[in-house]
Amino acid sequence: MIGDGEDYKDQTLQTAVCIVGSGPAGVTLAWYLQKQGFRVILLEGSRLFGRPPATPFGNGGPYQNTYDWNENATLYAGETAGLMQANEDNFPILPAQNVSSNAWERERLYGGTSTHWGAQSRPLDPITFEKREGFPGWPITRADLDPYYAEASTFCGLYGPYYGPHGEPAYNFTAEFWAQQLGLGIPVLPDFDFGMYQFWNDRQFQARKLDGQHTIDQMPNVQVIVNASLLNIERQGSKVATLTVGVLGGTRENPVWSGTFRVQADAVVLACGAVENARRLLLSGFGEDNDNVGAYFMGHPIAIKYSVNAVSTAPLFPSPNLIGYQNRSIGNLFAIQGSFTPTREAATERAIGSAWFFNTGTGNYYHELLPWKESRVKLAPDAVDVFEQKQCLVDWQLSPRSEENYKLLTRLFADSVQQIHPGQRVTIDDFANVKRAMMINGHHIGTARMADAAENGVVDKDLKVFGTDNLFVAGAAVWASAGIENPTFSIIAFSIRLAQHLGRAL
Repeated sequence: MIGDGEDYKDQTLQTAVCIVGSGPAGVTLAWYLQKQGFRVILLEGSRLFGRPPATPFGNGGPYQNTYDWNENATLYAGETAGLMQANEDNFPILPAQNVSSNAWERERLYGGTSTHWGAQSRPLDPITFEKREGFPGWPITRADLDPYYAEASTFCGLYGPYYGPHGEPAYNFTAEFWAQQLGLGIPVLPDFDFGMYQFWNDRQFQARKLDGQHTIDQMPNVQVIVNASLLNIERQGSKVATLTVGVLGGTRENPVWSGTFRVQADAVVLACGAVENARRLLLSGFGEDNDNVGAYFMGHPIAIKYSVNAVSTAPLFPSPNLIGYQNRSIGNLFAIQGSFTPTREAATERAIGSAWFFNTGTGNYYHELLPWKESRVKLAPDAVDVFEQKQCLVDWQLSPRSEENYKLLTRLFADSVQQIHPGQRVTIDDFANVKRAMMINGHHIGTARMADAAENGVVDKDLKVFGTDNLFVAGAAVWASAGIENPTFSIIAFSIRLAQHLGRAL
């Protein structure tokens, strides 16, 4: 069922699990918990049930938003500092600027960022989890996550088997699998691997019929409540006892705080994005024992332009190959796309982050930023919201090694291209230009990192907040490093894993 917070004012609701946030992390978790028979309350701060389906991805058409810009700007009007202030000062209020603009950074409506994401899917590479120079390592490995990636692949309707004929994981994302499926060659570039991304349909989570017949709010064990903004996490010892939830009244142009209700749950999960997860923890007094809450804020900035200027008409890679096979529908997909990433050996030897190059010729590429503790989500000193709570202050900082990392990555790519085509000239922006153009690109990572101990992070390997018995964090906030893959597919896998853990623990 789905209801409005207005209907619950002054009440205390009881449930097995309360999930705060209705994006991919929250909806996936709710689905897998209710399948196990648990009663779930799913809280969404927005007063809106969602937006109509967007125009088809990739045709340049706008998303027709049904929510009013003014309310969201008011509720998310935080502050910025550092690189964020220089390059993307309006980051805190970038759901959409008007009813015909594309959503970008943060969302506040039922369905969360699933209402605008591109469904670009691929597992994190194994090296992302490993400890190496500049990267802390995770308390789990990719192998620990593979069974949940396999389930996520099925859940999302991706094409092909996750495990290969010899048990190799992530098989349906390999160049070998797709070359066999399509009868195309695999492009080869020294010191780089070539892998595939899948883009799938039916990606607005609040509207997905997850069992083919029912959306999440139609499941009997799930109570979705919109207009329900978490205000406080009340603890009794190491246990979260009660959540205080705020309700909005007034108009969308002039929202007002109209009341509260309370939720008591056996387990509470924050699933409202890396920025808001950190803000909610800080507002409730978490992070006072150490300064890890909100730290290591990361993203996948895309500001880099490169070109490979041919000295002859010979193609860089023999045709036909997988690079030329993009944006073709197959199965439940509406596109596949290949990219180059540095091999594990090349990245480890050079102590660099990962990167992906979309294509040859001219294009953009992502590169992985090194985690840096001083890159933070904090509480703003002055700005407050309708509920009289401090807004976020997003202070995006780069590691002192960022420039060196960038130069090593770009040199590796240029050298590799010239190995297969001597004389090719690879032109890539210098770091100063790149830094001036960096934007966080909608992938909000870190702020509640997973670690082996409280002095190193915020949650343990089971995503439980250190020092608590029943408070968990979902989403990319828990990642110890950013990797290079788009995060949502991995967020889904982590939520499936968390649902299994809670099923055993409750």
